[in-house]
Amino acid sequence: MAAMKSALALIGLLSVAPSAWAGCAGDCSRQETAEIATSWSGDAKAPTRLILSSSSHAHGGQVWIALEMNIAEGWFVYADAQREQAGPRLEWSGSSNLAAPVMRWPKPEIIRLDGKDVAVYRGHAILPVAIAPLQPEGDIRIGLRLSYAVCGEVCRPGYAVHSISILAAPAPVTAGAAEQAERIAEALARAESGE
Repeated sequence: MAAMKSALALIGLLSVAPSAWAGCAGDCSRQETAEIATSWSGDAKAPTRLILSSSSHAHGGQVWIALEMNIAEGWFVYADAQREQAGPRLEWSGSSNLAAPVMRWPKPEIIRLDGKDVAVYRGHAILPVAIAPLQPEGDIRIGLRLSYAVCGEVCRPGYAVHSISILAAPAPVTAGAAEQAERIAEALARAESGE
């Protein structure tokens, strides 16, 4: 029940956001061109990108973003359910005006590998992250370096670099951002319910 409330709260934010930007003046062109996702980057068998639920933190609000992974058939990425060494490592030091991000790891799939149970992500995975600015009047610049283990025919290290800005000024919620917010909310609900 709590997971559903969290997901609905996230989606509810989208319905009130337009009133905040309805009267934007002077900065509207910048808001219309704000990015809501990075380009795909990383290992060819498990490329990653960042997706945003909003291109604005509206002067200090929390914003949900997510690391999205598109893992090829027959391959997997080690999960971080127990903060194991093989799980994804997210390093945010290339960021500015970013408070400590809070990950909400979705429950991984457990597979048997060499006689051991191993936590993995397969297929399409969305890993939600709550972020907020240190200074409410400043834009957030996300600079993420990601390392992860990709396994299939062989195991190999995957690396990706992502950068994107989240504006301080209120911005319109585009159809693309609304769709991503719903996908992040679904992943968040699964993470909180342990599914």
